[in-house]
Amino acid sequence: MKTAKLLGASMALLFLAACGSTGGLGDILGGMGGGGTSAASEIRGVVDYVDASARFVQLTNVSEYRSNLADQGNYGGGSTVRVYYESNTPVSYGGATYSPADLERGDEVAVRVGQSGDRLIASSMTVLRNVREGGTSTGSGYDTTVSGTVRYIDTSRRTIEVDRSGYGGAVTVGYDNNSFVDYQGRRFRVEDLQRGDVIEIRTRDIGGGRLMADGIYVTRSGGTSTGSTSTHLRGTVRTVETVRRTITLEQANWIQRFDSGMGSGSVIVLQYDTNTRVEFQGQLYEPSNLERGDVIEVQTRQVGSGYHADRIVVVRDVNSF
Repeated sequence: MKTAKLLGASMALLFLAACGSTGGLGDILGGMGGGGTSAASEIRGVVDYVDASARFVQLTNVSEYRSNLADQGNYGGGSTVRVYYESNTPVSYGGATYSPADLERGDEVAVRVGQSGDRLIASSMTVLRNVREGGTSTGSGYDTTVSGTVRYIDTSRRTIEVDRSGYGGAVTVGYDNNSFVDYQGRRFRVEDLQRGDVIEIRTRDIGGGRLMADGIYVTRSGGTSTGSTSTHLRGTVRTVETVRRTITLEQANWIQRFDSGMGSGSVIVLQYDTNTRVEFQGQLYEPSNLERGDVIEVQTRQVGSGYHADRIVVVRDVNSF
């Protein structure tokens, strides 16, 4: 990817550091130090989302806000607070140090904060509960895990029906644009799930007895198709022709949903249009940002004798290795 267009040189260096990392809070990028502000205090809350470009963490269900900070007051449970951080603000978890960008939705954190103007600035963060490892978090709303077998995916209503087999029958869980499927460390769309897949869903209560999926972890793939006609392809970018709107891939492999195979080392040309987007580290870009050597996964559909790229995910940025 053209990181100058996408994330800047600093993000390329951070991603390079991630290559040797394992486990924990997403891709481990590391980080040390911390920006200091006056009148330090501590707040606790649950990560709603992280804006890496603006460098802030949005926290919900904030509690234990003890502060002398002007114009901030004391927050009770359920409050939403935006906390800004610096590039060297440390996040501590399990005896190791990470970056705020490694935090994931549902992680519960304690944040040491101070005030700079009208902003709260984090000098350090400690992960109290990693959403990937489950467990109970008082008042967070992220303490429910649904395990079972996929019975049905309703893409129009955006729901997953899960058969819990002896644990209360079937349950329906909603999903949204932030929900993801994890299988053997790789990310997929919820629509890639199929009947018969065995899954664990980290959920949150959105009221009215409804559950919303955050992370969906496939523990065993073994489904039958729910009717999707799309196929997936993985390969290395050779060229991008912006006038013809084509992408030429080499070392291309067809992917049968979660499992790769179906031919190896071939060259294939894909068409794309103005609606086709490239996903890289949670951001959307144009296909013209792709570079020779980027490894991508493409959701395709057959158009005539050729293939059209509907969705492209960068799985390895050539500038990061």
